[in-house]
Amino acid sequence: RQEEFILGIVLVAIAAVAILFGVEKYLDSLITEQQDKKRIVIAKVAEVNLITAKIKDIETQNGILQSKRNAIQLLQKSRPEIVHFIDAIARVTPEGVFLIKLKQDNARVTLVGKTQSNSRVSAFMRNVETNKWLVDPSLNIIKGSNKNKNGNLSDFTLHAKQWKSKAEDEDM
Repeated sequence: RQEEFILGIVLVAIAAVAILFGVEKYLDSLITEQQDKKRIVIAKVAEVNLITAKIKDIETQNGILQSKRNAIQLLQKSRPEIVHFIDAIARVTPEGVFLIKLKQDNARVTLVGKTQSNSRVSAFMRNVETNKWLVDPSLNIIKGSNKNKNGNLSDFTLHAKQWKSKAEDEDM
């Protein structure tokens, strides 16, 4: 009986070791399967991060191109305005007024010139006031006469603003 009991204990121990070995192998296979899934997920996350970075680069490039397109559209829209502006300067300048310098800083225009008389500068300012392309004239400086071969000429500086369309003002 004792032999049978020892044999039974040995068989139970062998069975327990076999069961433990089987359970360990099963758990190892589950762990390996989970690690494989984890590696796949990590690889997919890396792909998504790469695609996200590419999308951000494309969005940045798109923003740059959009701003360039807007600048080009603004320039194309304002291209005829310079022609009208120069034409307006020529039309509003009366005889006896000689422009020496024209400076434009955004919409602000500075006209420097010489005149035969102060009344000619007044006529110049009235012409600017009635012109569509120039607005808000203001006489900044008028200096005394300079004697030269053409007679007495006075120096003057006149400021005005270039008229801009409402759509262009909204774009800026």
